[in-house]
Amino acid sequence: MDGGERVSHSTSEKTIAPKRQRMLDMVLALGGLKEESAIPLGKVKEELENLKTKLAPLTDSILAFPDSYFGEFLQAFEKANLTSEINDKGILQEAISNLEQSRSITESESLKGLLELLSDTLSKMTVVEETQVSIDVDMGAILSIISDLTSEIELVIIQFEETSKAEAESASSELVTLIDALKEATEKTETDPDLALAEFQKIGTKTRYGSGLRTTAQVKRGKREERIDDVRFSKLVKENILNEVHRGIIMFILGKMGSKTVVQAGELMNISPQIVQNALVTMIQRGEIEMVSLEGDAPVFSKMLTETPNSTLVLKRIVQQVRGMTKSLEDDEVNTASSSLEKLQTLHERLQILGTYDETALSESLNKLRETVDSATEALLSSQTSDDAENLRLLVSAGLEAFARFRLKITLEKGPNLVSGTNVYGEKLDPEVYQTMMDTYLENELERGTILILIRELGALAVKDLGERTSIPPDRILRHLLRMKRDELLTTAGESHGYILYDVPRTPSEAEIIVQTECSLALQLSEAKAELVRILGDFNAQDIGKLATSLETFARARDKLVTIKVGGAIVDESALIEVENKIQSAVMLAYRTRAKIPSTRPKVTLEDLVDVDVPSVLDEYKSQMGYAPLLGFGTVNWEHSKCLGCKSCELVCPEDAIELKPRIEISNFFETSDEALAELPTNRSLFYKTLQNLATVKPSKDIQLKKEAPGFGSVEVDLWLCVACRTCVRRCPGPERGALELELKWNLPEVVKHITSTP
Repeated sequence: MDGGERVSHSTSEKTIAPKRQRMLDMVLALGGLKEESAIPLGKVKEELENLKTKLAPLTDSILAFPDSYFGEFLQAFEKANLTSEINDKGILQEAISNLEQSRSITESESLKGLLELLSDTLSKMTVVEETQVSIDVDMGAILSIISDLTSEIELVIIQFEETSKAEAESASSELVTLIDALKEATEKTETDPDLALAEFQKIGTKTRYGSGLRTTAQVKRGKREERIDDVRFSKLVKENILNEVHRGIIMFILGKMGSKTVVQAGELMNISPQIVQNALVTMIQRGEIEMVSLEGDAPVFSKMLTETPNSTLVLKRIVQQVRGMTKSLEDDEVNTASSSLEKLQTLHERLQILGTYDETALSESLNKLRETVDSATEALLSSQTSDDAENLRLLVSAGLEAFARFRLKITLEKGPNLVSGTNVYGEKLDPEVYQTMMDTYLENELERGTILILIRELGALAVKDLGERTSIPPDRILRHLLRMKRDELLTTAGESHGYILYDVPRTPSEAEIIVQTECSLALQLSEAKAELVRILGDFNAQDIGKLATSLETFARARDKLVTIKVGGAIVDESALIEVENKIQSAVMLAYRTRAKIPSTRPKVTLEDLVDVDVPSVLDEYKSQMGYAPLLGFGTVNWEHSKCLGCKSCELVCPEDAIELKPRIEISNFFETSDEALAELPTNRSLFYKTLQNLATVKPSKDIQLKKEAPGFGSVEVDLWLCVACRTCVRRCPGPERGALELELKWNLPEVVKHITSTP
């Protein structure tokens, strides 16, 4: 590479994100913390006492932090009157449950005050009346509102799709690199399996496909330990490892470029659809991907989400309700509702294909739509007479349970035929049996519809709560709840007094998100505080890892708290900054002691880590360290011959980690090949060629400029600040794939040299 990487060591007055700081702490911990010398076994107890003494002033502040912070939060919360913006009883109940658990672990006046405030808010919320009241509504006006809101939601989804498309286009250049590397590595499998494996491992590092990296590491280790002979090794590389690389690239495509069919993925990878199909089968079995829709007759596959976004689930329920509404409408209203239903179904499918997205952008429109559809559904349900009992049952089941609607349709359409005719086996269904089946089935669906209506109006409820409000036996309620949760009509919303709470999917408001997050963190901090007190009370060497884990819980909670704004400001920001510094100091003290004690010394040295890629460290050392995963390390390499000196990389870097220095490496002008010059803009290429032709001697010294010169300079990357986000790589407008490349390998000699030189 012409310029090689540039690493700056000037860190004065530069601060880094707390999460990044903890990553760097981990490097030191894994590598032995400046190679601390082990102490004799007889001095272990003394060393632990020294640690405990040094930790005391730090842990006193850390332990006092939660109560102090939540006291400030309570005041800000009341001043901003956020309780008026909370409408979701399920979120309130979950928050109250978390606070009750927190107070059972540790006493806190601030949490007590917050608990009382939220409990009072919950008690004031309106409950559903015991008797249904007929509601008069203008269905024409409601349908018009539904249509308008549907159009608003579509505009937001279009923006999501455009963003996704732009990200896919950005990722296409990375994919080209991967495919080229795959082709070269595949060709080497016949002549040099060891080299091919190394190349495959590099591809795996870039795709971050865990299964492939683990398989590669196992094969590599087996060969090194001579458990795998050369013939077997060659076969594994050509078959197993190559297949894992294919899966990794498929996962890269689905993650960065959106959902694809088998044929589309094959075209992008320049391999046959059959190879893609075989890879997908295994990935489906592993639970990594799923089919989300059809494109013509071809299934469309997407990455399996760990959790479906609430907005997608809310829209699914709205689709079900609108479908049910159409059964009770007439004339033009049916056509209007059907048109909205068709559009809503399409929007739901588009959200499924998107997978993840910014739910806050949909929150306002989707909540208005949900409230409008809920009101219309309630009005229609209350308007049914006893003569329409059968229609009511069908409406509830059709409007609130899509899976029930589908089965009901099949049963109602096919059932009578089985009574009057025969099935494919020549069997006829007994009319009495059919009637019993239908009665039981409709009764089940009516009970499920009733449960859903209660949960929607009252908020998250448990089996016990539903049993008190209905005549349904608790065992039947539990079976209904489990079935509806499996079909994504319900979600779990924490627990209350030992009972699991079930709720319908909802899109929370900003105030609800704040309450939900704060109360969840309050519980985490209470547990970490209790654990920290226990560890420090009877401290021994084996507890050092647990000590770091407890401190990390405080750090992660602090990282989240510093992102929450109440009334437009971060609550107690100065305390959040101060406690983070003390947590970091405490962590470093713990790991320095750990590195000295023979029984707890790291099993890995810096030399071992030099060629280790980030994903394998995640897999192999996370459990050993009892600490946060290592993310964000990499080396940004700069190629002078492709650099336009435009400063785009410097301007877009979110961490201020890259800079175009006013220094011209003139010797590189003479090392740029004709092929590279041909890729540059005409004026720049002509300038380089002119210099090459005019010079009589090749320069050897750089030219230091007194001020910046647009178009010229040397790129330097500060590994102290760089978080390997690829922003600079993606934004670089240089020829081919740009002048910058992120290699997901740690430049440990540089990183550690910098860290260990810092007092």
